Amino acid sequence: MTPPARAVFLFGGSMRRVEILALAGAMALALCLAGCTQADTVKAANAIHAYLPSVMVLAQDAATVIEGVDPSEAAKVKSVSAQVQNDLTELETVSGAYASSPSSDEWVRLGAVVDALVSDSDQGLMAAAEIKNPESQAKVKMAMSALDAAVHAVDGYLLTARTPEEAQAAVAKRTGK
Repeated sequence: MTPPARAVFLFGGSMRRVEILALAGAMALALCLAGCTQADTVKAANAIHAYLPSVMVLAQDAATVIEGVDPSEAAKVKSVSAQVQNDLTELETVSGAYASSPSSDEWVRLGAVVDALVSDSDQGLMAAAEIKNPESQAKVKMAMSALDAAVHAVDGYLLTARTPEEAQAAVAKRTGK
């Protein structure tokens, strides 16, 4: 099934309906990005802070899975996993601090921590792919994929409250463009 056909199947309608839903979602995001207030950024920080315990459990689960892999194959992913856990601990502190006392400096710091977390999580997923043992690779990729998806959800919370310029700068930094 092709991607457009899958979208039509999943949304139960014509392609026109899917296009309208996609356009409505894009417009809602654009409206938020164009007019986010400090209250919106505090809501984003609170959402991130509330979601972090779940992400931290996934990070711990990934670390546990990695511990069961041959150390000679898992050194890189183990190192990146530890860095992701450090990033999450820092994010817990920063998001809580920003939510309780918002400031432009803390907002910038929150964005920097999330950007580092996303980068490290993506590197962990790539490192998992370098494991040669197929069974070990599959286990680690599954754990790191779940963690990476949760990290990108955190990034999504932040993205909804970033200005278009902040969002573009984050993308440019991540992609090197």
